[in-house]
Formats: sequence, structure tokens, C-alpha cells
Amino acid sequence: MKRIFILFCLAFVLSDASAYDKKSLVERFTNCSCGPCAQLNNSWYNTTTANMIGSNSIAHIVYNVYWPTPGECDPMHLLNRVDNNFRTNYYGVNSVPNIKVNGINVSTDQSSFVNAVNNGNSQYSPFKIIITPEKLSNNTIDVKIKILRDSADVTTFNNLKLRIALTEKQVYVVNPSCCTNGETHFYSVCRKMLPDGYGFTFEIPAPGDSVEMSYQYVPSAEFLNAVNLDSIRVAAFLQDHCTKEVYQSEMTDIISADRVNAAFSFTDNLGASPLQVDFTDYSTASGGNSIVSWEWDFNNDGTIDSNVPNPTWTFDNEQSYTVSLTVSDGTQQHTREIENCVTVLGTTADILVVNGIAYATYGTQMKNLYDSSACFGNHEVDLWDLFGDQCYNWATNSQIKSVRMYSRDIPASILKLYDKVIWLGNSYGGDEVFFNADQVLEYIANGGNFLLATREGGDFLKPVLKTYCGITSISGLSSLPKLISMDDSLVNVSAVGTNDRNQFVQLDASSEAIPIFDDNAATNFIAGFRIKKLNEGAFIYIAGRPYRFVNSALYHNYNYIIKNYMTSPPTGNEEQLNSYIPVEYELAQCYPNPFNPSTRINYSLPSSGNVTLKVYDVIGNVVATLVDEYQNEGVYEFNFNASSLASGIYFYRLSVNEFSDVKKMILIK
Repeated sequence: MKRIFILFCLAFVLSDASAYDKKSLVERFTNCSCGPCAQLNNSWYNTTTANMIGSNSIAHIVYNVYWPTPGECDPMHLLNRVDNNFRTNYYGVNSVPNIKVNGINVSTDQSSFVNAVNNGNSQYSPFKIIITPEKLSNNTIDVKIKILRDSADVTTFNNLKLRIALTEKQVYVVNPSCCTNGETHFYSVCRKMLPDGYGFTFEIPAPGDSVEMSYQYVPSAEFLNAVNLDSIRVAAFLQDHCTKEVYQSEMTDIISADRVNAAFSFTDNLGASPLQVDFTDYSTASGGNSIVSWEWDFNNDGTIDSNVPNPTWTFDNEQSYTVSLTVSDGTQQHTREIENCVTVLGTTADILVVNGIAYATYGTQMKNLYDSSACFGNHEVDLWDLFGDQCYNWATNSQIKSVRMYSRDIPASILKLYDKVIWLGNSYGGDEVFFNADQVLEYIANGGNFLLATREGGDFLKPVLKTYCGITSISGLSSLPKLISMDDSLVNVSAVGTNDRNQFVQLDASSEAIPIFDDNAATNFIAGFRIKKLNEGAFIYIAGRPYRFVNSALYHNYNYIIKNYMTSPPTGNEEQLNSYIPVEYELAQCYPNPFNPSTRINYSLPSSGNVTLKVYDVIGNVVATLVDEYQNEGVYEFNFNASSLASGIYFYRLSVNEFSDVKKMILIK
């Protein structure tokens, strides 16, 4: 019975009437500058785990976190940063050394560890895992996994994942300048997870049946330079993604193979339509022969789409695509099929909220933030979770229209689908790894509006963003008991609990940025600002942990900021900005404000009518008539030059049909 699985191709069924002994999975979190980690290793851990591996009683994976090494320089973390961060965040690990046995936290004393392993190994497992890992002649790695299920098993599985790790048996750090805990040899180091830390969903075999799957890995030049492929040991385990229970694990050394093997790599396989993907063949032949034919099927319809080794294909429809390659050396052939190989995404809202908050660590606070819509007000949004599937029920808020669960960077083509992006960061668990300052500036230059709200803002405000915003200095890590509004339309926001590790900014006197929040301290640092340059979108920064503020106050501020500061880009005086038809009348707060001598006024018309836009002084005299004409529905902007007026407070009023609204502006010369 043939079945197809995510990223895999071949499956078959057989019978087995045996119950299976469980092999415990040991996962260790460490860092090469962690003194207590070295002490633990030297006192008992390295010897004990080596003996257990030698007796085939555990599968062993070691993940290197990014702390406490200054500057995030642990080389074992950096080579596999995304997977290490994913597993660290998955368990909510916030200190090292840390040990998990079968997904459960275990004390770092030897007796507790040994008891946990022995207890796990004494349990029944409904599965048996057989691993066949191969290194092909061109260093491509192929991992075959066979999963057998006990014929008597009646367990119900809801979120079962197969996870695969390429571990290196021993890593010798040649230059230990970054690794300051005295260790130079490290064991069972996680070098790559296949396809990533999330693993993949597969069709669970019926009792008594089995399935076989195959996954490829084409190593990068960086990987080949750092890793001894002959020292790879592959660990595979079955884990409930939400409860974290581990049902079974296995570990096997890699072997060399000489056979026909279809393998290929591809460029960015996630994006907006039209998505162009370049494919590169990495297939091998046997016995020194060469591959002589290639058959590519890019949409799983059985039709050969290309016969060249390295084709380019454009994917148009919003869906996931299965891609297959069949190669032959003239006598033998092999097919590799990767399900969900390419995914084309669209939008259901014009605002994208990016979640960088780890649910395993901040569960209740994160839930309260999103359930209250505090970070997007009354607007409908799409959501991108940087931690993938966190077993969080996003459906509890109907304003969240679609959810993208990808633990990776967001392609530029996806960002450009949205008028507004709200990035809720935390610089914890790896969300900052996916923030690209150059990409943000390109997005803003193309008219997008970007709001960054996070603790440890210095990890996001890279030099190019500092220069763009006119930031001269970023503070050290500080507490923030309250956001103090510096804008009449915004309100103060008190912190809830400990809101620490925040960073504030100082602005150059010539910066176009406008302060919107202070940090309640007698310094020149501010906690938030907005900047919108001519013919570009806005960039807004708000310091603080987004999930540790009074949500009702956040709701008011975000709602106002989205409507008034994250507007469409200007195109000139009194011009319709785009063909978008608003759903309600709106007069936005002018920008900049205060100003000298010019400011921009945006307004929205859901229907056509006679429009007047006038400026008044504080006693009600009209000092300027900016618009007095019939206008069609749309979004408009007027560039008001007040060089002929004196410094002071002014008001501007928009009147059209039955609608009228007034805003305040401050001219400072």
C-alpha cells in the first residue's frame, strides 16, 4: 500500500506481532562557556551517557544554547542556531545545564538521571524505529526511517511528530577563545535536524503495520567545513508535539553507500505568487557512473515538466506543491518525492502581526495579549508565528483571520503583501534571528508601515536602522514600569509584573523621528518613536515586553497608531494615494507633529462629496484653506507648508457630507 508523506516518498506495510521495549531519549542543553555544564560533564555526565550509548540504552542529543556566551559566539550553537533555538524554546529552557529524559525535565544529579532513564526503558512502547542513514559519494545524506507499530496497540495519537537529528559523536573545538569553561571536547552535538526542529507529520501505521520514509539532506559548504560526516550518528524519536511525551527513540551511526540516489536542493520555497524557485540536482550514480536522465514533476500531476538537471520553475497558485525527481544512470533509476516542497501564500487581511513570544515560557501573558486584541485594536489581521506550531489556539480570537506557523524568516515577497506589519518581539528563544533590518528598510521604502515592539531592542535596531531613524545611542537593559505618552492622542501604559531588560533610544537633533513614549526616567532616552520619511512608509518603535502591559491601554494606543501613523505612503499635495476605497471617514493626525515648517495631513473618504480642509488658530480664525472642492472616494494627503505662520497651536478640520473632525497641530520655529 503506497502512501505519501511530507518531504518523503516511499512507504509500505508489513505485519509484526511484537510489543516493543522503549529506548529513552536524553536531550541535554548546554553552552561551551557554561561553568556548571563543564563541572557536570566532568563529574559524571560524560562517562554515564557514554556507557549508556555503548550499551544501546539511550538516544542522545545535545543542543547548544546562545547564553551565557557573550555575543552569541558558541560555534556549535551558531552552526545550527535555528534548530537549537527551536528545541530550547519548545521546552522553555532558560538555564543550563538542563536535561530532559523522554521529554520530561530531570534533576542534574546522577541518581535522578539514571533512575529516569531506567524508568523510561522499562516502559512499553507502541513503536519500534529502524534507522538506515547513508552518506552518498557526493556527501549528500539520505536517512531512511522505518516505524513499526505493535499489533496490540490501541493508543490514540493526536499530535505525533517524527523528529530526526544529525549528531556528531565528538566535536573538538580547535580555538576555544569563545568557549571559556575549560572544555575542548563535546559529545553528541546536534548539527542539523531534518527537516528542522519541528519535524514532520506522518500517517501513523495501523496496529501491526509499518511505514518507511526517506529524507535527504544536502549539506552546505559551512556544514561540510565544520562537521566530520563519518562521525555522524542519527537520532530519531517519536514525540507528541503538544504534551512533549516521547514514545520511542533510536540512534544509529551513518554508513557510506554507493548507489543511484535522486537528491536535489532548492532556493527559497516559500513566498507570494508568482514564486520562482531554482532547483539544483545533487543525485549520485553507482560504480563511478553518471546520471544520464532527469525527470521533474513540479505539481504532482504525473506530467514531466523538465528534463534538465537544474531547472527553474514558477509556481502561481496559492497552495503547497509536491515535487519529484526521477534520475537514471542508464541501468538503474531512483525517484525522490518531497511533499509540501514549495508553498505559495496569499493574504486575508492587510495587517500582518508577527509573534515572537514563546508560549512555553509566557503562556498566560501571551494568551491575555492576543485574546484582548491589545496589539492590533479592532483590526482584522493575519498572524505569523516565528516559533511554528506552539500548540496555541489562535482561533479564540476571530479577528485573526489566518495563521502562518513557520519557524523561519519571513520572505520579502510575503511582507510586501501587507500594508502594515506589527512585530511583537522578545529577543528570547530566537525570534530576533529572523528579524532582518535591511529587509525592513526595503519594505518601508516601498511604502510599507512597520511597528516593532520588543524588549532588548538593541538586538533589532541594527546600525542601518539606527542611521535611518537618527538614533545616536541605545540604553543598557532597563526596567520599564510605565510607558509615558508624549502624544496627546495616546495614553500612559502601566506595566504588569516585571517589565525588565528593555532598551531605550536617544535621537539626534536632526532626526525626523517624533518621540511618542518616554521611559519615566530623568534622562534623554525615550521609550518609543515614529518616523515617516517623504514617499515612504512609517517605522515605529515601542520598548518593553508587549505581554507585560495593561492590555486595555495597549488596545487604545495600537488602535490609534494603526489608523493614524501607519498610513499609506505620500505621493504629493492633495493627491489620491491609491485605488483603495475606505470603509469609514477618517482624519489622521498630521505627521510630523510638532513640525517646522511642513507637515502631511491624510484623510479617508468612503464616498465622494464636497470636501473642505481648513486650518484654524486657537481663537477660531481660518488661517489657511487647504482643500475646497468635490473629491471622489479614496485616501488623500495634503502637504501643508506653514512657513508664513507664527509658532503656536493650530487646529485643522475636515468636513465632507455629514462627517466633520478636528485635530491639533503644533508649529515650532
